Amino acid sequence: MPRRRLRMVAVLALAPLALHQGVALAQPAPPPARPGQLPQGRPGQQAPAGAAAPPPAAAPATAGAPAATPQRIEVNDPALAPVPPAARTLASWNEARAIIEQRSVDLVVAVQEVARAEGSARRALAQALPNLDASGELSRLLAPGGADAPTRAAASITLRQPILAPRAWYGIGTADLAVEVAKLSLEDRRRFTLVAVADAVVSIVTTERLSEVNRVGLRSALELLELTRRRERLGTGTKLDVVRAEQDVALARATLVSGDESLRRAREALGAALGLKGEVGVPQEFSLNGIATELGSQCTQTRTDQRADVRAARGELELAERGLTDAKLAFAPYAEVSSTLGAETYFGGAAPAGGVGGVGDAGDATRSGWSWSIRAVLTVPIWDGGARYGDLRINRAVVEQQRARLGAVERSAELESTQAVRSVEVAEQARAVAEQSRDLARETARLTQVAYEAGTVTSFDLVESSRRQRQAEIDLAVREFEVVKAKISALLASASCK
Repeated sequence: MPRRRLRMVAVLALAPLALHQGVALAQPAPPPARPGQLPQGRPGQQAPAGAAAPPPAAAPATAGAPAATPQRIEVNDPALAPVPPAARTLASWNEARAIIEQRSVDLVVAVQEVARAEGSARRALAQALPNLDASGELSRLLAPGGADAPTRAAASITLRQPILAPRAWYGIGTADLAVEVAKLSLEDRRRFTLVAVADAVVSIVTTERLSEVNRVGLRSALELLELTRRRERLGTGTKLDVVRAEQDVALARATLVSGDESLRRAREALGAALGLKGEVGVPQEFSLNGIATELGSQCTQTRTDQRADVRAARGELELAERGLTDAKLAFAPYAEVSSTLGAETYFGGAAPAGGVGGVGDAGDATRSGWSWSIRAVLTVPIWDGGARYGDLRINRAVVEQQRARLGAVERSAELESTQAVRSVEVAEQARAVAEQSRDLARETARLTQVAYEAGTVTSFDLVESSRRQRQAEIDLAVREFEVVKAKISALLASASCK
């Protein structure tokens, strides 16, 4: 009995050290009456409290037994190789911001919308400014009497200036407002793009971390499987223990495959957000806290009702209201004054009836003259088939639509801001809970290992505690990065990024 108890104490003391260093004790097969000589366990487990870790050479406590030689467990699996790096890697957040300004599809489209609105504003202004046109003409009468008809060359310059154009004058203000709305939409699109890129960067860092955790879990499961197989070969384990360990490896491998695909998708999402092809990665030393600092310098905090998308929605409503007024101004009269200065010359042939004012007479081969006229035109629209009444109905409907959209945008912005601020506190609480769960899972796995060595639990309990520890590690990694993501979202929820 004393020798058996001493042998059990030695096994319990040596098992944590062997597992922590990733080694297994290679010993001769023990006799059937003396089981339990080979320590089993998971790498990375801590030694039980109060248990001393003797040198490996002193592990066997039985008289006449050969000294144990610690050997490292070699596990080779293609899945343990890390995911290949992305074709392109961001060096810093400033590089990401520069790429956003140059290549982001949404941002480029928004910038061109501003340019188009400015072009429309210039066209609206032209409707109220003078127009100067020049024209030239060269003609000859062919029949009847074309043989004696002279060749006529004429040129004129006409200046037109609207003197009563209420619709054109009102359209200038409408076009200027459209430019401001386009700029607000650009500002909101820039904020949205920054949020998308920041989320993609955080997702990459998160999935990179999960990929590492998954590989550690797979390696641990493979080492447990190898230890279980050795135990079976030594006669101290069963085939059921090996099958359970194999199931644990299969589960760890499935988690690893899914995590690697999530990493590739996160890299592709970052590339799409930046307007680049293929995968875009971030280095391991990429600072997530630096993202929040840079965004804080680029964007300023404002009230929710002053956010760019809310102000743009207000501008859209005002544009719709001005469109209704513009439809009403279609009933107003229009007046313009024009002045034309013209000159004409006849070459050869008989002079036209009545002669030509200016130089020359009927007997000259070349006759020329000039004229200057001024006229004013007043146009009063009376009936156009009902098109203006149709425009009124259309614009009234647009006004009501924009009013409903404004209410929805205001409510959405308020809700988004409230939830973003609250999500920071929730993410920090979830991280604290995940950290506590991870610590409990570690302790449970350690105690399960000790109990398994003592023979009080089965291999199923050992495998289950290992699986829960891996899951707890993954949950904690996710929660840690969710805190950073929540802080960035809260920063940009009510920010103005010009």
